[in-house]
Amino acid sequence: MQNHLVEQFSLFIDSERNAILEDLKDLVQFESPSTSLNDLARTADFLKKMIERITGITPRAEEIQSKTTLSVTYGENSGKRVLVLCHYDTVWPIGTLSRLPFRIDGNTCSGPGVFDMKSGIIMALYAIRFLQSTGNRRTTTILITPDEEVGSEASKDLILKLAKSSQAVLVLEASEKGMLKVGRKGVGTFKVEAIGKASHAGLDPDAGINAITEISQIVQDVEKFADRTKGTTVNVGIIHGGSRTNVVPEHSEIEVDVRVKTQAESDRIDREFKLLRPHDLRINLIVTGGIERPPMERNKINDALFRRVQSIGKNVGLDLEACEVGGASDGNFVSAAGVPVIDGMGAVGEGAHSLSEKINVSETLSRILLVAAAILYI
Repeated sequence: MQNHLVEQFSLFIDSERNAILEDLKDLVQFESPSTSLNDLARTADFLKKMIERITGITPRAEEIQSKTTLSVTYGENSGKRVLVLCHYDTVWPIGTLSRLPFRIDGNTCSGPGVFDMKSGIIMALYAIRFLQSTGNRRTTTILITPDEEVGSEASKDLILKLAKSSQAVLVLEASEKGMLKVGRKGVGTFKVEAIGKASHAGLDPDAGINAITEISQIVQDVEKFADRTKGTTVNVGIIHGGSRTNVVPEHSEIEVDVRVKTQAESDRIDREFKLLRPHDLRINLIVTGGIERPPMERNKINDALFRRVQSIGKNVGLDLEACEVGGASDGNFVSAAGVPVIDGMGAVGEGAHSLSEKINVSETLSRILLVAAAILYI
């Protein structure tokens, strides 16, 4: 049956290739930074029309925290579905197209968000279009969210609701050099503020309590929380403090990125930050933040789903490997909820979040067949 699907897909991609690339171009050129509500709204409106045109199905739009999440369900709305996760927000600010224009050069396609992950949206929609052309049906919901790049605060509950009623979840985030992702680190952001006391640095320096001196020691404390043997990294990425050179600084703060491979390490890191104490007891230390996405730990149910997808891939001419990565996605939430999930089902390419962002066109188009076959046979 899957061999017959390959023959059908060959005819399908021959007829649809130009349309797919044109739709990808249009979607990439709708710049949609996570932080711009107006541009997200414009992109959502455009996507509604695109979804209906490609699939013939009117998407459902849900407004959460002034952001629009779109979903489209194909097949009989009964039984356990396959959930396909995508997001339309990107890390790129408005105007990036002038520096990184959409361009197809031979077998390479570049542009802001083309790899992460607007190509994944196009893949999902055309996978449904392909299934429609073959007459194959399997209850499938594609969920396209507006805030994955900033933690999915608005869409997390809906993701989990749909995931818990699904047999399996496919995340169409970009692949890792063609490999599918069976493990992702959890991600946390912590903020530590030191509140001291201001005074004149020349006239009365001893009356002040230097918050920068304190926070510099806290930086060293926090960096010791890392444990590379367990996959835990800690990065003090932002530091602020002081107002003028002639004022003993009253306030200083750091922001810290933490990546953890296991829930045990997530719990330990959370405890470590809560136990932070000032070196100068006159300082008021304020710790906020936490682990925003739990780790997507490599486990038996995700490995079993990967082996199934790997077998499906082999039957349609793709040799697939598994990997674990440091970045997080909405797949982290799904995995922590105990639902089988495979990530990195999207584009083949490189350069996510960089000006070298691009996809391999032919390999990415071939993954549309993988998504369609996975929907049918997992």
